[in-house]
Amino acid sequence: MKTPRQVRGVRPLTDQARGALFNILAARIGGSSFLDLFAGTGAVGIEALSRGAATASFVEHNRAAVALIRQNLELTGLGDRAEVFSMDVPRAIKLLDGKGARFDHIYLGAPYDDPVLVECLGLIAGSGLLNMAGILIAEYRRQQVVAGSFGALERFREARYGETILGFYKLK
Repeated sequence: MKTPRQVRGVRPLTDQARGALFNILAARIGGSSFLDLFAGTGAVGIEALSRGAATASFVEHNRAAVALIRQNLELTGLGDRAEVFSMDVPRAIKLLDGKGARFDHIYLGAPYDDPVLVECLGLIAGSGLLNMAGILIAEYRRQQVVAGSFGALERFREARYGETILGFYKLK
């Protein structure tokens, strides 16, 4: 898989945190639908597909990163189960919700310390994107204070990997 060295502003999830994430989700991934927001190179969504997710949608605004996602999907042979959106994530959330899209897992890897994380959590909480038994995973820095609930979303677990926190949310 191609890495983001040549893409400015892309910060991939560490291998340790990504491995831990999929160990947590292992029993739930098979046959699921996965949404990778702020997808970067697509590593998280591609990992979901490689572990048996039925479909994955990727949203990334950076055009160079979108090209990498497409190349990585082609390299892995998983492109037939994927959809890539080259657009602003808040706009994509509204678009996908308006189209009636629903996901079992939503991964939200917004830039660290950017208020867009909270904005997106609020938008998702007010949408129908997350299936009733679904899980939203928000990635943020240890120093960042992120609320335990957003509307109908409630955090039920946090996992720490160095500077990275994965906050797990479900619908109340």
